[in-house]
Amino acid sequence: MGDELPLNAIRAFEAAARRGSFVEAAKDLHVTHWAIGKQIRHLEDWLGVPLFERRTRGVALTDHGADLLTDVSAALTRLTSATSRLRGPQSARRVSGIVRVNVLSSFALRWLLPRLSRFQDAYPSVEVKISTSSRKLRYVGTGFDIGIRAGVERGPGIQCETLMPDRQLPVCNPKILRDRPVETAQDLRRHVLLHSTTTRSAWPKWFAAAGVPGLAPAKHLELDHVYLQLQAAVDGLGIALGSLHLIEADIAAGRLVCPIAGPELRADEYQLIIRDDRLRDPAIKAFRSWILAAAREPVQR
Repeated sequence: MGDELPLNAIRAFEAAARRGSFVEAAKDLHVTHWAIGKQIRHLEDWLGVPLFERRTRGVALTDHGADLLTDVSAALTRLTSATSRLRGPQSARRVSGIVRVNVLSSFALRWLLPRLSRFQDAYPSVEVKISTSSRKLRYVGTGFDIGIRAGVERGPGIQCETLMPDRQLPVCNPKILRDRPVETAQDLRRHVLLHSTTTRSAWPKWFAAAGVPGLAPAKHLELDHVYLQLQAAVDGLGIALGSLHLIEADIAAGRLVCPIAGPELRADEYQLIIRDDRLRDPAIKAFRSWILAAAREPVQR
């Protein structure tokens, strides 16, 4: 087999990894799912390692596949930025319209809004309207063009694709570790654990993965929303299980740290959901391309 990098296979791999399905990747790339499977097998043979576990419903990345996706996503992000600079701002400035985005509150506050100015700078004639809700989008009706949810949503008239994984680790303000350091999962018994009403099962799952099922902390503190839970961690009220994508700015600023390197809890992946009747709208297409590229940027931890 030749040494030349199989770029078509890389493209097929990224689409299949992002969508979790050869069939859905084929729709994105306008080819048959057999062609996607052939390209993936070609890439696996070229690398000499398996990249996917084939399952009854879709596919899942192997450890080798997850490592490759990190590098491929970063490379595609750089390529997107480079080509956007070369094309210049004029093509983006010609795109106009309204994009109505319905998103989870915590995701809006801690991920989307801090990045949204980058989209608005690139597409100044596109108006973005943000609404927040945790309701299933099939109950929202026609009040959105694009939705962002945790977990796959299916229904008539909508297209769902993976935006980014949700990887979670214990996080806290570094100040609370001075008197009660945390080096192992057992050390959490001396701390207050923070919960939100929608993530009550997260800590038990993490304890089981860490090999300390049933560990009893010093105290529990429950808050209504994920963003309140994370703010409580920033304020030193205890230790939360934080989604790494949602706490990047806090990690970078030193407001939060991850005292334990693992295991990472894998929660439902964030999904990008678009109404079928809006897929061809230039403003919708621009926002989709932008947010998928932003989601590929490496996460800080």
